[in-house]
Amino acid sequence: MRYAIDLGNSAAKVGYLREGALVSLRFATPANPRDAGAWRAVAEALLDLAASEGGAATELIVGSVVPDGTAALRDVAAARAIAVDVLRSGDLPLVSRLEEPERIGVDRALAAWFTYAQHGVPNQRGAIAVTLGTALTLTCVSRAGELLGGAIAASPLLAARALASGTAALPEVTLYDESPEIPGPIGASTESALAAGILRSARGGLTTLIEESVAEMERRDPGSPAPAISLTGGAATAGWSAGIHADLRDPDLVVRALLALPRSVRT
Repeated sequence: MRYAIDLGNSAAKVGYLREGALVSLRFATPANPRDAGAWRAVAEALLDLAASEGGAATELIVGSVVPDGTAALRDVAAARAIAVDVLRSGDLPLVSRLEEPERIGVDRALAAWFTYAQHGVPNQRGAIAVTLGTALTLTCVSRAGELLGGAIAASPLLAARALASGTAALPEVTLYDESPEIPGPIGASTESALAAGILRSARGGLTTLIEESVAEMERRDPGSPAPAISLTGGAATAGWSAGIHADLRDPDLVVRALLALPRSVRT
């Protein structure tokens, strides 16, 4: 059985295809993403969960932005005689226009490639992939298949932590940023005011980033159709992100991309 594993700072996911349909399973990541011992426990749990659902793994295709998680997964997989293919962003069939191509997160590159391949190429247009995880990222691909770059911002969860640690009296509000609901714009308590401001600021910021990125892609390639836009990550279907225009919303887009990537394009 071949599984795809997406290791991120917010969640660890394992997915596989059952009769052509994606089955995706999720596991909580360590509170400290640099805790190698905790990552080993996550790797064990992920592979046990996958085996209980779809059968013992024989091969893993991995996209990871967590070095300690990658190392732990390799060790656990080796002990179980499971082949591991760790994908790099440079393995994707995109022409990089980045200043430092090796530094872009593979999750960003995967989401951008899949959005472009599935929704851009068929209509001869570019793509913008937006990931909603520990960081909010936006990644652009031209209609010629060039990885142009994008933007990175703090997620609502990181914004909540920053406001609490950077002020004398504000509490760290508990945000359910994947909830289908969004609090009203006028909070009657400090906590509700924080939730309203943080979530709506995230939505407004992303909306502006997308609009300005679309305009910049048009400036660079006059006459090009509007790019395809995807939202992925745990908050892709959340209430606070619902007002953001997208051609595709899929919390499991990175797992889906890992499974869809042709073997022949990887080095």
